[in-house]
This record gives sequence, C-alpha cells and structure tokens, in this order.
Amino acid sequence: MKRGVRVFIGVVASLAACTVGVAAATLDEFRGVIASIPVANESRIMAALALGQRNGFPADETYRLFERVAGVTGAAADKEAILLVIVEAIESGLPVDSLLNKAFEGLARGVSLSTLGHLLDVRLRLLEGTSDLFGRCRIFRASQGAVVAAGSTALAPSVFDALLSNVGDALGDYVESGGSPLESQKIYNQVEARLTLLAGTAFSADDVELVLSRVEPADLTRVVLAALS
Repeated sequence: MKRGVRVFIGVVASLAACTVGVAAATLDEFRGVIASIPVANESRIMAALALGQRNGFPADETYRLFERVAGVTGAAADKEAILLVIVEAIESGLPVDSLLNKAFEGLARGVSLSTLGHLLDVRLRLLEGTSDLFGRCRIFRASQGAVVAAGSTALAPSVFDALLSNVGDALGDYVESGGSPLESQKIYNQVEARLTLLAGTAFSADDVELVLSRVEPADLTRVVLAALS
C-alpha cells in the first residue's frame, strides 16, 4: 500500500474512533527518502532515527519534514545540514517538535535552505543550553512511567519537554527578532510571557512557577550568548 493511502486511511480511522492505528514511518521509508538527496552521513542519520523510534519520537512528522526537504530545489549539503540538526537533537535526547515546527515554517515561507539550516542550528543550541540550565537549576526530567510527587522538581517527561521546548522557542523568537542577547530582563520577560500564556496546556501554572523561580535573567543571557558564539 502506498504511504499516502495508508496515512489517509489512518485519518479516516481516527475520525471514526477506530481502535486500529496507523503504523509510524518505518526506517526503510526514511532510508528511501534519504537516498534521494543523497547524504554523506547516512549511517549516523539512520542510527539516530532508530534511537528515536525506540524512544518514541514523532516519526511521521520527522518523515514528512525529510520528504519536504528532499523535494526542495537546493544543494544536497544544505539539505543534509537541516536533517543533521534533527539528528543531533535525537542523539542528545532533546525534544524535536519545536525544531520540526520551525523547519516547516521556514520551508513554507520560502527561506533558503542554507539560512534555514543556520536558524535551526541556533535553535538547537538554545535547546541544549536550556536543558543544561534546567539541570543546574535542579529541574529534572523524570523517568518514563515514574510517579512524580506533587512539588517535585523532577517533572513528567511530557511536561519537562514542553517547558524546555517553549523556553527554547521564546529565546529563538527573541534572537530572530533582533533582540540584544545582553538585555537579560527583556529575554526573561519574553520567556515569562510565553510560559504564562501557555500555562494550563501541556504544563501547569505550578510548573511555570518552578521554572521562573529558579531561572534568572542572567542565566538566559548566557544561554543565548553561547548559542550565538
């Protein structure tokens, strides 16, 4: 069965509340789209995708991005650079959803592949820096399935990832808008506004308070400066 037909059937089944789900994109499907580019680091990319499958990453959205990138006119090296940002995030155990969203947004806006690769790389560095900052502030990602006690600084994986992604996105939006990395309070205010707006969605107001009470404005400036260096 062709992939497009399989996905269409999955959508119909979902709408009908059917209990039969759609299989996620397979490694063979990824291998096929990667070969069409082609890439210089196929083994590394495939190993990361296998790791992502074991850890429950968004395989279908990642596959859709790989397909979009492969179909755009441009240099293979620029295409691979975009794929490698996603690969590095998977290797580092970071959530990739915000990177995928930014990549789709850039492609839809017609941003050049080289520029998009650079923007995504900065976003990845911001995620890495924010993850390290959370650790220094003793905000941790609990093990999958672990019972998280009220008031604990070890957060459920989905909550931790959502907070991490949104802080990273706030920092990325600030940088891309031309904001100075030295304006610590402005950066903090942007993070605070984003998290406060989204409280009650993937994370609670208490989760937001945990982050804002432990992260200082100067911490965010250091994250941004490191990502831009």
